[in-house]
Amino acid sequence: MKKIIWNFIIALSLTIVSCDDFLTIIPESEYSADGFYQTQNDFGFAIAAVYAEQQGSYNDANSWIRAMILRSDEAIGGDGYVKGFDRFTDGDDVGQLNGAWQRYWKIISRSNMIIERIDNVVFTDENLKNHIKGEAYILRGYAYWNLAWQFGGVPIITKPLTVEETKAIPRSSQAETFALAEEDLKNAHSLLPEEWTGANIGRATKYAAAGTLARLLLFQSKFTEAKPYLKEIIESGRFKMEEKYEDCFLDSKDNGPERVWDIQFTGGQLGEGTAFISGLLPEKIETDLMPFGGDAATVNVSNQFVAKYEPNDLRKDLSVRTDLIVGGLVDNTYRAIKFIRYDEYEPKAKNDWANNFCILRYTDIKMMYAEVLNEEGYVADGEAFKLINEVRARAGLNALTSAEVPDQKSFREAIIHEREIEFAFEGLRWRDLVRWGIAKKVMDEFLKDPSEGSGIYHMDEFRTIFAIPADEMTRYNNKDIMWQNPGY
Repeated sequence: MKKIIWNFIIALSLTIVSCDDFLTIIPESEYSADGFYQTQNDFGFAIAAVYAEQQGSYNDANSWIRAMILRSDEAIGGDGYVKGFDRFTDGDDVGQLNGAWQRYWKIISRSNMIIERIDNVVFTDENLKNHIKGEAYILRGYAYWNLAWQFGGVPIITKPLTVEETKAIPRSSQAETFALAEEDLKNAHSLLPEEWTGANIGRATKYAAAGTLARLLLFQSKFTEAKPYLKEIIESGRFKMEEKYEDCFLDSKDNGPERVWDIQFTGGQLGEGTAFISGLLPEKIETDLMPFGGDAATVNVSNQFVAKYEPNDLRKDLSVRTDLIVGGLVDNTYRAIKFIRYDEYEPKAKNDWANNFCILRYTDIKMMYAEVLNEEGYVADGEAFKLINEVRARAGLNALTSAEVPDQKSFREAIIHEREIEFAFEGLRWRDLVRWGIAKKVMDEFLKDPSEGSGIYHMDEFRTIFAIPADEMTRYNNKDIMWQNPGY
C-alpha cells in the first residue's frame, strides 16, 4: 500500500504540472509559476513530477534501458527498432535516445524550478523542505551525469530561463558537466534523509546520493574520492545482499535492503506499472512465466553472453532461458527472464508489472568498493576478495583465491567478468565498457559473430558517446551553441 500511495502522488502530479508541448531543451518556466510553487503541498506535487520523468526511462519496451542492453554485447540486435544503434551504424535519429534526452531535460527544468523557489515558501516542516530540495538536487545531478556520459558536455542550466536565454547558453565540456553533477549530488547527500517512512518509502535517500556520486567518480577513475561514499553505505548497516539472486528482482522485495535506489512502479492497472519486463520477450510467446505475451521489439540474448556463465552458476537459469514456445514453435533463442519475479502482485497485462526497477543495488555498492580497493592496491586474499566472493557464493560458485587471481590486472579482469554476469540486462554493461576503455575492443570482437554479421560491422571509437538528437540540432540551428559530436 505504501508504494501505491507514492505512485498515486506521482500520477496526480503530472495532471497538475505537466506541459506537453514545450521544447525539449527548454526549462519549464511556463508551469504557471505565479499560481504554483506557493505552498508546501505544491512542492510535494512538483518533486513527484520530477520522479515521474525519471520513471519514464524504465517503463516500456522501447525506453532507454532497452537501448542500453542492445548497445552492449549482452544482446543480439538487428530488429530495426533502434536504427543501427545495436550495430554502431546509428546517427542522430534513434528514438530511445531522443526520448532519454527529453526526459533528462524535463528532470533538470522541473528541478530548477524547485531549487529556485523553495526557499521563498514557508514550510510547517523545515526538514521536509530540505529533503525536497535534496531530491531536486539528486534528480538534477542524476540527469546531468547521464547526459554527460552519454552525450558529452551539454549546456549547464541551473535556474529557470526564457527560451531565448536558454538558446544563448553553449555546450559545456564533459568534465564541466560532470563537475556540476558532482556538486548537485554532494548537495543532495547533505540534505536528504537517511530513510523515508510510511507512504514516502521509495523516495531518494542520502545513500542513493552517495551511491550515484560514487558511480560518477568511478566513471572518471577517481577511485579514492569514491571510496568514502561507498564505505558510508556499507557501514550504515541499513543494507544487505538478498540471500537468493532471484529475490533481488522480486516485487515483494521492492524498496528492501538490496535496493539502494528503486524506480517505483505499481500494479492494479492504474497506469503506473511497467512494460519493460514483458517487453524483453517475444510478442507471441506461450509460457508459464507470465499470463500474456511480450513485445514485437523483443531482446534476444547473445550466445556469446550465455557462454560466459561458469559451470554451476545459479544465475544462468534464473536470468536466461531457451526452448520457449513462440508462435506455436520451439524457439532456440535465449531470452532474458531475470526480472519475471512476482509473489505479491500478479500483473494483469504486459504493462501492469508492479516490480520496481532497481537502478542502484547494494550488490553493486560492494562490487564498486571491491574495484576501488583493487585500484588503490592489490592485496592477496584481502577485503576485495571477500567482497567479490560474497557475490560468487550467492551464485553457487567457488571463492576466488590469490592463487587463481595473483595480481591487480587479473583481479580487475575478475571484476569485469563478475559485473557482466551479476548485472546482466540492468543497463550497466555498456557504461562499464565505456568507463573501462574497452568498449571498442569488446564490441568489435562481439560483432565478428555470425549472428552479428560476421565482422561486417565494427565500432568506431567516437561512438562511446551518442549523437545529439537531430531535433535539438534543428531547434538550436546554431552550431556555435549546440554542435554535433564528432563523427556523427
